[in-house]
Amino acid sequence: MNPKIKFRLRIIAILTTLIWMMVIFRFSMDTGTSSHGLSGACVTLFNKAVFYFTGKDLTISISPSHYAYIELFFRKLAHMSIYFILSINVMIVLFTFNMKMTLRMFLSLLLCFLYALSDEFHQLFVDGRGASFVDCLIDTSGAFIGIFVALLLYCVMYTIMIKYQKSKGRITVTYEI
Repeated sequence: MNPKIKFRLRIIAILTTLIWMMVIFRFSMDTGTSSHGLSGACVTLFNKAVFYFTGKDLTISISPSHYAYIELFFRKLAHMSIYFILSINVMIVLFTFNMKMTLRMFLSLLLCFLYALSDEFHQLFVDGRGASFVDCLIDTSGAFIGIFVALLLYCVMYTIMIKYQKSKGRITVTYEI
């Protein structure tokens, strides 16, 4: 890849990663009440979708404790999702450096884990919130899944690029060792 294009891609990827880290930090600044309200809104939307497709209202059909489990599920899914996206951003940054794939994967997972730890520490100082190592592990599992999705996308894009370059006669060897 052209070094100038690689450098520009690196800068854009670093900026998008930092912006996403700020988004995560902003979500962590929400008070417990505000965070609970956002989760409640997601569950209400889910309840409306269930009602639309099945005609059943979950608030009536299931017990309040089971309804609370649905909200808990959405909260943990949100944790996984934001770190899923963070790990893909970090992997894109690391794809712009020449290093072994296993090192990229390790660095991405380590950075996401450390950011999750710092995020949970930050929540100690937010009203109505607390730190949870389990949440940190959930965040890291989302990052782990994101790393494999990034690898899958990388392999697909690499294969397309190689086929295109071979068709134009630009390369003869397909894989570097």
